[in-house]
Amino acid sequence: MNPSNLPKRRVTESTRIPMSTPEQQLKVPDIPGYHLHWHLEHNIQRALAAGYEFVEDDQVLVTDKGVANNKEETGSTDLGSKISILADRSNGGSRLYLMKLKEEWWMQDQKKQLEVSESIAATMRSGTVGADKDPDVAKRYLKTGQDLFIPKHR
Repeated sequence: MNPSNLPKRRVTESTRIPMSTPEQQLKVPDIPGYHLHWHLEHNIQRALAAGYEFVEDDQVLVTDKGVANNKEETGSTDLGSKISILADRSNGGSRLYLMKLKEEWWMQDQKKQLEVSESIAATMRSGTVGADKDPDVAKRYLKTGQDLFIPKHR
């Protein structure tokens, strides 16, 4: 559709978006029951192995930056039905694909990541990092009385 033929949309005080207002380029509406994530095309196989699925063009609208594009379409620049956008114009270009993961699986992954992070933080709090070959391990200084590396969410 030609931009000059677009239906006239009246901008009002309540619908107006100032040019100085920041706009998130990759923001998309939520899909209930899923966590959405943009993946670079070289990470697609790993994402599929983790349980991610492609988001199809009938599920969300992407912020479209094309002046002559039909605003009634998805905003995706993929030639198929998968939602994707051009991520990098240098070196031949690279694409980002929008994928979804079941919310319960995403929560499980977050819990596992928190456990790994907490394990590392506990080691750092103990003051024993690199102490296995240190003959003066008993004389190591460790700040006490401070909450070092405490997780934000418990």
